Amino acid sequence: MDIRKEIKNIDWSQYETAYGNADQDIPEYLNQSKYIPKVSRLLLDLFSENKEWAMKATHYLWCGLCHQHAFVSSAALPAYDFLIYGLKNLEDNLKIEILDILLGFSICTAGVNLSDSWQVKLRSKLKEDMGYFQKLALNTNEEILSFAKSIIEYLE
Repeated sequence: MDIRKEIKNIDWSQYETAYGNADQDIPEYLNQSKYIPKVSRLLLDLFSENKEWAMKATHYLWCGLCHQHAFVSSAALPAYDFLIYGLKNLEDNLKIEILDILLGFSICTAGVNLSDSWQVKLRSKLKEDMGYFQKLALNTNEEILSFAKSIIEYLE
């Protein structure tokens, strides 16, 4: 899988984050000289060699895709497959952050009933990966184990 190519192939302008269009850089409200990069840039940073960029990307993805575990945005649906890929292939410190994002997805899609909505599709993807979350719930890393168990609880 050429992850960088796959990320770039998505028309992110068709999706939203908690801050607006997923294909636009968003000015940070605390310091207008900085910005939150668009979702595609954040995903590219997540898979970069720069560990600081990757960690910062997880924070901004958490903020934009599942804002404080209270609001899930439509960009979460196309971002999901990249996050799962990262969960399976990145270091534990990044896995923990990705699991926090996925926990937000599971919390925010609980009780969604519209049969063909993107939220239902997102929840279906989460449920399809239940076996992987169950495997992570046996992990020796307490944070990974805890997040995985929480995701499972919200999906059941």
